[in-house]
Amino acid sequence: MELGIYTQLHMAGPSRNRDAMSLLARKLDASRRTLFSPSELTAVFAEIRREWLLPKIFTDVEFLDLALETKTLMKVQVTSTYPLHTARYHRGKFSAYQLALSLRPRSYLSHGTAAFLHGLTHHQPDLIYVNKEQSEKNNSGSLTQPNLDRAFSGKQRLSKFVVTYADTKVMLLNGKDTNRLGVKQITGAEGETIDLTDVERTLIDIAVRPGYAGGVTTVLQSYRSAINKISIQKIAEMLEEIDHLYPYHQAIGFFLERAGQNPESLSALRDLGLKYDFFLAHGMKKTKFDSRWRIHYPNDLEPVT
Repeated sequence: MELGIYTQLHMAGPSRNRDAMSLLARKLDASRRTLFSPSELTAVFAEIRREWLLPKIFTDVEFLDLALETKTLMKVQVTSTYPLHTARYHRGKFSAYQLALSLRPRSYLSHGTAAFLHGLTHHQPDLIYVNKEQSEKNNSGSLTQPNLDRAFSGKQRLSKFVVTYADTKVMLLNGKDTNRLGVKQITGAEGETIDLTDVERTLIDIAVRPGYAGGVTTVLQSYRSAINKISIQKIAEMLEEIDHLYPYHQAIGFFLERAGQNPESLSALRDLGLKYDFFLAHGMKKTKFDSRWRIHYPNDLEPVT
C-alpha cells in the first residue's frame, strides 16, 4: 500500500517535515510575492520533487495539505457571486489590490479604482474594479441614430461578478480587447506593484462606463482634476485604436470642455466626427442638449468650478 507524502514524512520524523516546509518556504519567499495560484504552487512542488528525487506518488494535493497543516501557506477565504473556479493561497501580508489583480491573469485595475489611484477623485470606490480583456472580436451591427437612441434609452448593463474578501469587494470586468492599451505599472502604498490604466485611458473608460466611476458628476470632477495631466492627442489616438462602435469621443470632448479645457485644444476629438446625436449616459430622464458636441446630458449636471 502506497503512503502519501504527509504520512511518509511523519514516518520519517519531524525533521523531515521541517526540511520539506523549509524548502517550500524558501522558494516562495525567493519569489518576493505573497499570493499564489494553484498552478504557481504546482510548479514549485514540481521543483521540490526534482530536487529531492521524489516519486510522482507525492501529489500536489498532499504537498498543499502539508503546507496548510504547518501554516507554511494559508488559504485566502473569498466568496463570489459567480463560481470563481480558482483559489488563492498566501504567505505573508497582501494588499486588496494585489488580491484583485491575482484573481485573473493579465488583468489590471481600471475605471473608478484607477481614477482614485491617479488622484483624479478623493472618493475611494466601494468596489475595486479590475478588468480582464476579452478575446478579439469584430464590431457587429451598424451604427444609426435609431440604434443609438434605442441602445441608450435603458439602464447601462453593469457586471454582477463580485468577489468578497473580508471588507474588500472586487468587481470583475470583461473589457474590450485592446492589447492592454495604456496599461502601466505603479508602486502602491504598501510597496506592491500595481497594473492599472494610465490617466488618458482611465478618462476614456470612465466616460464609456460612468457607472463604474460614481456616475457622470464624479466623472466630470475627475476630468477637471486631470486637465493639466493629459494629452488630448494621445486620447484621440487611443480612441482610434480602441475603435468603439459608439462615438464616445463626443462624450469625452463634452466632459473636457465642461471641466474647463480650452475648446480650441479639442480639435483632435472633433476631427473624429460629429455625425450623431449622442448620450452622456444610459437611461437619462431629464436632459439638455449640447449642440457643440451633439450630446444629451443630465439637466442637473453643472460645470466644475
